[in-house]
Amino acid sequence: MKYLAMLPVCLLSVVTYAQKQSTKFTFKLGDEYELPRKTEDLAFFGNQKDGIVNLSLKDDELYITRFDAQSLHKTAEQKIELPEATKNFTSELVVNFNDDNYYWMHSDWDKSSETEMLYYDKIDVTAGKIKDANHKLFQATRMAGTLVGNGLYSAKVVGKYRYNYNAERSKLLISYRLYPEQKSDKKNFDKIGLQVFDDKMNKLWGGEFTMPYTEAIMDNSDFSLDAKGNAYMLAKVYDSDSRRERDKETGNPAYHYEVLKFTKESKKIISAKINLGDNYIREATLIESSLNEMIVACTYSKKSKGNGTDGIFLASLNQEGILAKYREGYYEFPGEELQKFESSRTKRKIENKEDFELPNLRVRNVIVEKDGSVFFACEEYKLVVSTSNFNGSIRTTYTYYYEDIYAAKIDAAGKFLWMRKIPKKQRGTAGTGTMSFKLISDETGYYFLYLDNIHNMNLAEDETPKYHIDGAGGQVIVSKITSDGTTTKELLFDTRDEDIMIYPTNFYKINGNQFIGRARIKKKLFQPVLITSK
Repeated sequence: MKYLAMLPVCLLSVVTYAQKQSTKFTFKLGDEYELPRKTEDLAFFGNQKDGIVNLSLKDDELYITRFDAQSLHKTAEQKIELPEATKNFTSELVVNFNDDNYYWMHSDWDKSSETEMLYYDKIDVTAGKIKDANHKLFQATRMAGTLVGNGLYSAKVVGKYRYNYNAERSKLLISYRLYPEQKSDKKNFDKIGLQVFDDKMNKLWGGEFTMPYTEAIMDNSDFSLDAKGNAYMLAKVYDSDSRRERDKETGNPAYHYEVLKFTKESKKIISAKINLGDNYIREATLIESSLNEMIVACTYSKKSKGNGTDGIFLASLNQEGILAKYREGYYEFPGEELQKFESSRTKRKIENKEDFELPNLRVRNVIVEKDGSVFFACEEYKLVVSTSNFNGSIRTTYTYYYEDIYAAKIDAAGKFLWMRKIPKKQRGTAGTGTMSFKLISDETGYYFLYLDNIHNMNLAEDETPKYHIDGAGGQVIVSKITSDGTTTKELLFDTRDEDIMIYPTNFYKINGNQFIGRARIKKKLFQPVLITSK
């Protein structure tokens, strides 16, 4: 790989790595480009037909850099003045529908009238310019969010809006929480705003709904949308203001989850309760299936304490608002798969404990396929906070661990087809960084992009993985799982040979079997990266 770093920047670098009987991948590096000084890097997006665009912002100036999607050569760069920007102007994100229509969302806040406003600018990716600027979507009264610094002596509230698509990515739900009327959680009933738009950003309907429980009892977990434009919210509801996880008298969970349904036709909220008996829900997510049913996927445990997981529970909500187990409902993780790539001590622990639970598991992806089968991917994740005393000064250190990936497939009839474990160990002190993974899928299978230690390439099942340290180079890996559970692993390249940094979670699917993302060379210097499976 040393020769690749010596190629001129204007040439396209192409390298292929492959192991026997596995998919071949090509890796492309495009032109280097530098963001203007003091700009905020907003978004990197596009598609194979129209091209790729990078947005960055500096005060009231928007910079658009465009690349050809095939060659990854830079084709245009434009600066656009934003005279409408105020000190409360906030960039949100770029919304896109099926790789055709792209909208840069930005918000503003008028303090004198206590009015929140959300706008979009339509991005013409082909031309690399703004097509429809400062189009107001809606306005509302003061919203809740997160207070962050905005310069030396000021601050502003961000994170006010949440964005969710339906399964076909033809509709968009924008949700928000209005500023509490009561300061006490025990007295305040959240008011949630829901606005639904089509793929041309035409408003289908919208409304603001008062929640059925107080803020002390109810936690909003997830939002979703179906093909008809109905909105859904997943909520954790405690039995009392004490917010206990376990009922002392019965030993059962002292909370439950509910799916709340909101429609254009009625202000009435339709509610369905998720019943797991005496099991405890660790995490839950909500997603639309190809049959227009809402699927609830939960990790569950038989224990009230700890952070262990027994398996996955699936339920479905039909159009009438009736919630039932999805196929068999409970899918317990198979012990034989959990024992792979573990130490002898951990293997014995799994073998000897009938109630062994997988610790620190986080659900990362849930995919409901067109045939009704369900695929999900989880990752072992934990954050360790430690303090030390250095010459009388207390220092706090945050260490992030992103470890093994667990992926499983359940067929349309409800049969647990397989579970596969992809071993990895990643550790860092600066958030996600180069850690975790990105998943894309197509008709050939599921592809996991991540950075790893080279010694983990050909691990035997009785070996444990070595650490990849965030920020210290690493090998770019793609692990693939086919629909029948066959697993292969491929090395794409070594970031230390290229002297570049890759952030896998910032890649995304561009065209079937392709990842698109960027390599960082310096703080503001980047290169587009395209990874394609053959």
